[in-house]
Amino acid sequence: MTTQKIFMDLSNPSGLTKDKNTSKKRGGKRADHEGSIYYWKARKLWVASVRMGINPKTGKDVRKKKYAHSQKEALAALQELKVKYATVSDFEADTITLGQWLSKWIEVYVAPKVRGNTLLGYKHHLKAIVNELGCVRLCKITEYDLQQIIWARMRDKYRTAEITRTLLRTALRKAVKCHLLESSPAEDLELPPKPHRKTFRKPDADDWQMLLNYQNRKCYCWRWIILTEYVTGTRMSELLALHWSDIDIQQDERGNITGGIMHIQHALYVGEKKEGIKGQPLYLGDTKTQQGNRCLFLPASYCYELRNYRKLQLAMRMKAKVWKDDDYVFTHSDGTPISPAIFSTAFWYVRRKLGIATTFHMLRHDMASRMKSSQQFDMKDIQAQLGHSSIRITMDIYTHINEDEKRRVGNWLESGVDELLNNEKAAHKTV
Repeated sequence: MTTQKIFMDLSNPSGLTKDKNTSKKRGGKRADHEGSIYYWKARKLWVASVRMGINPKTGKDVRKKKYAHSQKEALAALQELKVKYATVSDFEADTITLGQWLSKWIEVYVAPKVRGNTLLGYKHHLKAIVNELGCVRLCKITEYDLQQIIWARMRDKYRTAEITRTLLRTALRKAVKCHLLESSPAEDLELPPKPHRKTFRKPDADDWQMLLNYQNRKCYCWRWIILTEYVTGTRMSELLALHWSDIDIQQDERGNITGGIMHIQHALYVGEKKEGIKGQPLYLGDTKTQQGNRCLFLPASYCYELRNYRKLQLAMRMKAKVWKDDDYVFTHSDGTPISPAIFSTAFWYVRRKLGIATTFHMLRHDMASRMKSSQQFDMKDIQAQLGHSSIRITMDIYTHINEDEKRRVGNWLESGVDELLNNEKAAHKTV
């Protein structure tokens, strides 16, 4: 008696088929660790199955299975199997390469926890390692191999070396835990000399004015992006992710604008480039930190400016042949959102053209400087405005940027020393 199995295509959970060779009809075998569920009619059970690969000794498929009483339970069981066994199986330990392990580690342990642009950054930082040592068997990697790449490729890139070392340590510690290595060769990697911290270039009133008035033909909303940064101090990814539904402009009984509230709740990030698709995809995600999800108060004068900009955008929408209406505040001339990567490049070009040393991120730090200099706000207020995850970050940034405070302390000390020495000289004369 043969057992009839109903396979489920995970790309279409509602589509069930009774054909055992379903995967072949879809255009090829499922990849290892992709998994499937099917209904075992004879036992009246759902089965979650994950193919681990082929045993080199027997030539047969190696599978891990779990049984469930419902389709929903089987799907949950499949996810457990994928997380538990998607790393490597015992028979792969002697053959898996460093590149294969890093790929599996990122897919299983990193991707579910981080944002898309963070994941892209991690892959970029590991690229030099994979290019040089990706084909070497994991068990043959030595500390010397890894250290050579850090010295050769990252000698003048301290931050890149620091992140790469952290990623390698984490990935190879997991390899040890999975019994692929006896010890990690990344534990004692040394970093290149740490450079001096980049000097904060505080924008003055003229810098802000030049940025605000710059006529950018390729970005019709340039003026209002700069103005919004001045008012809010948000991260670039948060600013470009703003939707009109995130902004509440408040009016009095006569219709006069009294202010507004801006809800920062999203961030726009760049995804990994996919084959056959032009450019890098954009994704709307959560803010960088939990504290980044915040509401900011808006002054009435800014709200008037924003209302005028809204009219301009609506007029452009009426004239445009094609307009993608996704409710974004800042868009290209066809309504599509602006990529942080594209705007970052545009801002670099403009500031260099205007002779401004301040980077866009320094504009954000300038908000902290202006708030503290006003003597109306404490560090907790600044932390809430900027959406920092801890007060320590706020303190560290302010200590870094406030050169005026340091100069005032120096002048105060100098006057005190002068007074002390003058009093000493006067005492000697009287003697």
